[in-house]
Amino acid sequence: MKLKMKFTEEVFIDSSIFIAHCMKNDKTLLKLVERKNKLVTSPSVLEEALYKCLFIKNEETFGGGVYSLKRNYQRHKDVFSGILLYFEKFIKILREYEILRLLEINDAIYELMIEMSKKYSLLPNDALIAATCKFYGIKHIASFDEDFQRVDFLEVLRA
Repeated sequence: MKLKMKFTEEVFIDSSIFIAHCMKNDKTLLKLVERKNKLVTSPSVLEEALYKCLFIKNEETFGGGVYSLKRNYQRHKDVFSGILLYFEKFIKILREYEILRLLEINDAIYELMIEMSKKYSLLPNDALIAATCKFYGIKHIASFDEDFQRVDFLEVLRA
């Protein structure tokens, strides 16, 4: 049986929110859920968040950079198991209960990404997020990234 919740407004969740929740047990994500916001994100954000969590864990545990991450991930899966469990189970639960929805990226969003990058001096990942929000009419973003403050159609939430 699926639990249906009544939500107030859509909020795009940036990778920084997932990373803070997964790695530091930050409560921002849970506060947004408690407020009954409809959370949305994109597959690229989840990929970025997972990668950055793995990278952080690798640095904390082994030191080193990108190349050691690949080697250590292959050799020491147990070290990264909590992060994988977070993305496998927690994110899945949010999606199953329709608390978190993944937005599709399309050609129009890609074209908007270039425009957002030029207009707001955003790097590609952030420009893609801004373009996705603009395309879907989303006005709120939860993020610890200061760059979104420059985007005039987005209100940055930090719960």
